[in-house]
Amino acid sequence: MSKPVVIWDKFIRIYHWLIVIGFTLNYFVLEPGEAVHQWIGYSVWALVFARVVWSFVGPQRARLSDFFPTSRRISEHLRELKNRKIPKESGHNAVGGMLILLFWLLLLAQGITGFLLEETDTFFGSTLVENIHEYIAHSLFIGALIHVAAVLLTGWWGRIELIKPMITGRRKS
Repeated sequence: MSKPVVIWDKFIRIYHWLIVIGFTLNYFVLEPGEAVHQWIGYSVWALVFARVVWSFVGPQRARLSDFFPTSRRISEHLRELKNRKIPKESGHNAVGGMLILLFWLLLLAQGITGFLLEETDTFFGSTLVENIHEYIAHSLFIGALIHVAAVLLTGWWGRIELIKPMITGRRKS
């Protein structure tokens, strides 16, 4: 029997699921502008900052240098997909890396617009900033749908476990 390969450290897994929970609560459950909505938003913002720091000091698979999208890495991943052979020891791929960077930017922009709406007199009640905040939220939701579809499709097509490692941290080698 093959020994499981450690893919995701505890910080990455906790970060991922806290972002999922925070976004889900703020997008589907809580009323915008309520204190709990704001605090969850600020918590997500803090998590993104912590994750960016972790991308420089964390273990190899958590590092930005491991998944930063370059043309060579994107081509390599597309070749692996074409051949239906994704290495079992791999973490995020370069295409996923593009989505990660986009999520980070959108989540940080979401926090900034939320802060401007609630904590500054200048933008309090601003329809423009509210619309931007709402547009970013919808963009994040669409990105999440793309992410889930890509995980399911890539896992099936690439013959690799992608969901279990985000729960347990390990993948069968």
